[in-house]
Order: sequence, then structure tokens, then C-alpha cells
Amino acid sequence: MPGVGKTMMMEQVRRVMVEKKRFEEVAVAVVSATLDIKSIQRKLANDLGLSDLAKEDDESARAGLLRRRLKDRKKVLVILDDVWCKLPLADIGLDFGDSKGCKILITSRERGICEANKCTPFLIDILSNEEAWGLFRQHAGNYVEDADINPVAMEVFNECGHLPLIIRAVGEALKDGEQFEWKDERRQFKNFTPNKISKIDDQVYKTLELSFSYLKPEEAKSCLLLCSLFPEDAVISIDYLSVLTMTMGFLPNSDSIGDARNRVLSMVKTLKTSCLLLGCEDGDSVKLHDVIRDVDIYIALEDIKYRFMVKSFVFAWPEMQEARRAISLRIFLSFPEN
Repeated sequence: MPGVGKTMMMEQVRRVMVEKKRFEEVAVAVVSATLDIKSIQRKLANDLGLSDLAKEDDESARAGLLRRRLKDRKKVLVILDDVWCKLPLADIGLDFGDSKGCKILITSRERGICEANKCTPFLIDILSNEEAWGLFRQHAGNYVEDADINPVAMEVFNECGHLPLIIRAVGEALKDGEQFEWKDERRQFKNFTPNKISKIDDQVYKTLELSFSYLKPEEAKSCLLLCSLFPEDAVISIDYLSVLTMTMGFLPNSDSIGDARNRVLSMVKTLKTSCLLLGCEDGDSVKLHDVIRDVDIYIALEDIKYRFMVKSFVFAWPEMQEARRAISLRIFLSFPEN
């Protein structure tokens, strides 16, 4: 189930294992729907300090380097997040052999994927009604208990499906909102047309789409949609995002990179508060939840103001009148391969 908190729990497990030194090393890689063995190898090598892997282009040789590195350690935890298929562990270099101290933890939306990878499944369920309402009240404000707001707030709350990702996003979008705003949200839920993204539940999609519609200022929407065009699970530098946002003309009143960075920092703060963007430990980068990214791309496709971005980067080449900005976007969103 998307949005239930798998990735957040994985991050917490990683943090605890590092702090308590239960393992000599902890390495993390996000797998995602499109299996990219070299990308997984690169991410694990970075966490393990295996610099030689970047010099090797052959996939099998890279796997050999990883395998030897892991066997040199008595206890290593490898976390593979967002797994969608049975993993070719030997091809990646994760066939530990007799190294019993090395463990693999995977997260997946489907129990069958865990079983296919010969893992013992541990179900992360949705929140209980009490937990979900407490989280909703925390983000929307205690006034949702008021007699004039509570009935309609409860209707909106029930649309969140007890999913933490959705509860936080909707709660922040309507935080301290007036009664007419809650009623409008309820009406939009009822009039929602099912989305066309097969891997995302309609309930998840509609709540995120409505949260996006409440974003202010308008530049925050542009910033979020730009983030969605980076590769899935990418760590996005705020400095890089500032240059990109300014170059694309989304910050008309910013005359310098410094002005653009300050404006982007302000928008990033808004997006984090709205629970639509994730901060990174270094404080200078951000990440986007994969579900939010998928929804954002579809929103951009449906909105004529932003369609050129997705058409130029994800799908077909845009029409001529869109080409200038599309060319800029293609240049900025080019990533080196290791």
C-alpha cells in the first residue's frame, strides 16, 4: 500500500542501527519500479565507501567488487527500499554465501514481492482510527474538534484512508481553514474523477491532487513539479534547483542567483510544511516521495501551463512554441552515469 509509511520506517531502522552500532555498516539503495542494477550498485558502494566501483563499467565486475567488500565485514545491513520484483541478488553482488552476519531488509508495496525474494514478510498496516485522527488533528489544527467544523472535517478525514502520507498532506493543506474551505474540499472529493495512473490508488491520487491545488504561492507549485522531473528518489540540491527555477522563468522578480536561492528556500519550506517534499540530512538537499512524484507528473501533463516540462523530459518532444524552455530543461536535467 503506497503512503503507509514504509520508507519512513526504513529510514528510522537505518538510523537506529547506525546509532546503536548493531551492524558494522548500513547501506541503503532505492530500487523503484524500473530495476537498474548499476544504480543500485552505485548507491550501495557509496554507503560502503567502495570508491573503486565507480571506475568499473562492467556490471559483473561491479557485482564482484561489492561481493568481496561485503564478505570482508562480519555484520552489514543492506536496505533495499521500494522493491517491485524478484531481485537478481547475484547480479547485484548481494549473494553473501556463508556471511551469516550480513542481512537484507527490503520494503515493497506487495506481500508477494517479499515472498518471491524469500523474505519473511512484516505487514505495516494503516493507522488505527485513533492514531489517524490524532495525526490529522496535529496537522490540521485542534479546531477540527469544534462543533461547526467537526462534521465536515470528519468527512474529509475519512477520505484519507488512515494513510500517514495522505493525512499529513491534507491536514496541512486545510490547516486553520474556514468552514467553506472544508466544505469545498468535501465537494471536490465527491466530484473526483478516477485517475489514469494504474499503480496509484484513486483515493491516494485525489487527496494529493487536492493538496496540490491548495498550494500557495503559485511558484511553490512550479518548484514541486520541477522536483518531480528529477529521477525517482533523486537527492535534489537546493542550489541546483534555484538555478533551474530561475532559468525556467518561474521567478520573474529574482535578479540574481542569491535572490533565487532565497525564494526557493522559502518555497521548499512551504512544501515541507505541506508534507509534499522531504528534507535530507545535509540540510542542503530535498527528496520527493515516489507516490507524490507520480501524481505531480500526471498533474503537469493535464495542466497546459506545465505540460511542456513533462513532454520534454518524460514523453515526446514538445510543440515548437514550447521548444525554447524545453531545451533548457533537457540541458539542466541531464545526469551523468557512473
